[in-house]
This record gives sequence, C-alpha cells and structure tokens, in this order.
Amino acid sequence: MKKFLKDVLQKVHVLKMIGKNTSKFVEGISMNSKIVQSNMIFVAKKGKITDGHKFIIDAIQKGAHTIVCEKSPSFIHRNITYILVQDSMEALGIISSNFYDHPTRKIKLIGITGTNGKTSVATILHQLFSKIGERNILISTIGIKILSKKYPTTHTTPDIIEINKYLNISIQKGCKYAFMEVSSHGIHQKRIAGLLFKGGIFTNITHDHLDYHRSFDHYLLTKRIFFENLSEKAFALINLDDENSHKIIKKTLAKTYFYGIKKNANFKIQILKESINGNQLLIDGHEIFTHLIGKFNIYNLLASYATAILLGKNKYDIINKIKYVQPIKGRFEQFISSSGISIIVDYAHNPDGLKSILDNLKKRKKNNEKLICVIGCGGNRDIKKRSMMGKIVYEACDISIFTSDNPRYENINKILNDMINFESSFKKKSILTFVKRERAIQAAIQIAQKKDIVLIAGKGHETFQEIKGKRYDFNDMKIAKNLLKTYSK
Repeated sequence: MKKFLKDVLQKVHVLKMIGKNTSKFVEGISMNSKIVQSNMIFVAKKGKITDGHKFIIDAIQKGAHTIVCEKSPSFIHRNITYILVQDSMEALGIISSNFYDHPTRKIKLIGITGTNGKTSVATILHQLFSKIGERNILISTIGIKILSKKYPTTHTTPDIIEINKYLNISIQKGCKYAFMEVSSHGIHQKRIAGLLFKGGIFTNITHDHLDYHRSFDHYLLTKRIFFENLSEKAFALINLDDENSHKIIKKTLAKTYFYGIKKNANFKIQILKESINGNQLLIDGHEIFTHLIGKFNIYNLLASYATAILLGKNKYDIINKIKYVQPIKGRFEQFISSSGISIIVDYAHNPDGLKSILDNLKKRKKNNEKLICVIGCGGNRDIKKRSMMGKIVYEACDISIFTSDNPRYENINKILNDMINFESSFKKKSILTFVKRERAIQAAIQIAQKKDIVLIAGKGHETFQEIKGKRYDFNDMKIAKNLLKTYSK
C-alpha cells in the first residue's frame, strides 16, 4: 500500500514540521523501530517503561523517512521529515486511519468493554452474524478473525495500526460489521484513537487491573471515556444489572439502551431452566435452548441479541440462529471424561469472574460430589486481588489447589503466599500448593472421583505460560486430557 505523506497527514494537528517534503510516498507505519522498513513513518511516543524517542536514529537507519515525535530530536538528518505533535498516539490514530482509507467510515464497528464478558460477547456476535449471512471481523483476546481466517494478536486491544490494517482487509473481503474488545488499557493508552464506533457495549465493572489504574474510580473513569467519545449517531448498550451502569454513561451523547435479567430494561431475558448441558431461555417472547452454560453467559447472549436488533437485523433470523452459537474456547470450556469427571477450563482471572463461575458450579454439583479448583494469579499484576481470589476458592470449593499462572518476572512462591494471605471463618482442609501448574492439574485429577468437577481457572484459551520473559507451550485443557488418559479416568 502506498500513500503520499501529505494525504497521510490530513487533519493531524502538527505543531512544527522540519524538512517539509510531503510529496514522498509512505509504504507503512510503525511504533517499533525493529520492524521499520524503507519508506515508513516511525512514530515515537513516551511510554511508561521506554521512550520511543530513543529509537529514532535506529528507525532512520532501517529506512524510515518520516518521524512523528513529541519533542525535537537533538540531531536533524537530511532528507528526513520530522512531524512534531502534542500527542503521538492521537496523531497515530489519524495517520493510520488516513493510510488505510478510513475503514471505520465504511464498516459498522461495535466496541465491547467491561471487566468480564468482552471476549464472549464479541465472539458470540461474530458467530451470530456469520450464521445470519453477514460477513464480519472479530478483534479479540483470542485473535483477529476475518470470516473464517485467524490472525494472532498480542493485546486484548491491538495497536491502532493493526486495527486499521485488518479492518481495511476485512472491507476488501466484503465485511460490513466489526466486533472488537475494548480494554481499559487500550482506552487509556489511546489504542482506539481515531476510530468511529457505531455502538458500544458495557458488560460490567468489578475489581481488576488496579495495578495499572491505581484505584477503582480511575478504572471506571477510563471505561467511561469510551462512552463519552461515542457520537450522537452511535448507540450505547448497557448492562442495567451492574451497579455502576449509570455512572458509565454519565456524559455520553450516544442513544442509550439497557439490557438485563433483574431490572426493567429495554432488552430482557428470562431463565426457564438451567442444566449441565445448557439453558432454556425466553427472549422477547421466544423460547430457545442454548448450549452456553452459566448466568454470565446468559447476559452475554442477551447483549449479543440486543446488539443485533440495534443493528437492524431481523428478530426471527436472530432467534433462529442464536441458539446454534457454540461455547467459546477457554470460556467455561467443558470436557467430561469416560468416568464422569467434569473438567472445566475458564479464563476467570479476577475475583468477580471467579466467584461467578464457582457459584454456577456449586449449583450444579450434588452433595456427594466434590468441587476441586486449580487457580493461580498473574505475576507483576494487581497484588490486592490475590488474597481475594484465594479466599473465594477456599470458601467455595471442597479442595483448593493454588499454583502458578503467568508468573512473568515475579517469584512464584511470593504469589502463592499472597494468595494464601486471607482470613476466613470456614474451617476446611489445608490448601495444596504447587509451583508447577502441570503438577497442580495432575494432583486435581488424581484426587477427583466419578462425577467430581475440576475447575482449572485463570488461563482459559491461552496456549503458553510466561516465565522470566519467555513463553513456554502450555494448554490447560490439553494437559488435563492427557493426564486423564494417563490415570484412566
């Protein structure tokens, strides 16, 4: 792809330009000097850990002919155009949108934000719209998917260059809809700058990411920014059953709609019957059965139904197809062994998500059946939630097994001690701890008897474990299945 620099800079608020040749061709954009190639724009931003301005010379040596920066470089190279801006990330949003032909003007982009449920709602919408014959793109934690082709990502919300690039590709493939997870990090770091959203969905907000956001109020205000930036032509779909639902939309210009189970919302759902195989539901006067398990998934399904209605889809088409939506990988993913042991793998990695899963499992199990949980907490992340999660598991489960998650650069024993550091009036057996996650899963399977439930929580769809800066192959479900074969259960 090629564009004149003057076209790529349209509507960018330029404070100063050094080397005013804007008739040169641009063939790409990057914030990473390592992947810069000839005729690219390099965007330097001041990060929390590193300052991109230190890599300007590296980027020029790799072939960058234009530098977007927030401060004047100490040395000015001939034939290089320097664009000084107030905010590199704001500028990058406009630049990448210009370079990729303004994809969000041509596609209906829906952003899903909240502590829990983002991936599920985005994926359900992707499946649902595909089933009703509407081409669409999914941008989520589990990757980018255009029609049936998958592309990997490293963040819940990819960088703005990637988003515009893949949206542009999807439009070329005939996509009219885009469903994207919008994380609080993505909002705060302006990784969605310059995008035009047709609608925004708020699932819920609970204790999470407080290592990054410092306080719950800051976390909530960050989520609110997303809705404040929606236009009056967009819609905001809000979970009315969340206690912070009205705070989130305080300053939004978007047309607001509510969904919920408990309260009087625009979109309501009734649970007729819950079972191990799924839920019997009443949506808009129509009875359906879904294989999605758990109350949290009922909210996710309702949010998806409401979004489809707000996007003008036929109600009967939605009702007929939504029942065929399949469970999402790593989200309450279930496997029952030949001996009747239930293995559940779920991404729950914060107190509310974990409690929701365990409450659902406690309803399912009978008195003579055990609920066993394998759980870890991520390293170099919110320390406060560790004891909260430890307590939730200890009080809800018959057997608690604490282990590693993604320890990153932190000492695993320190994380385990943080998880155990809670007070409880419950008197149960001691907590089992294992540094190695595979050993913890092995212990759970060795302990489990027929009809017992083993929840392996925290990593869900992830196929790796991150330790000391390296990623090692690790798949909870795959390991559990192999161990079940070994122990013939």
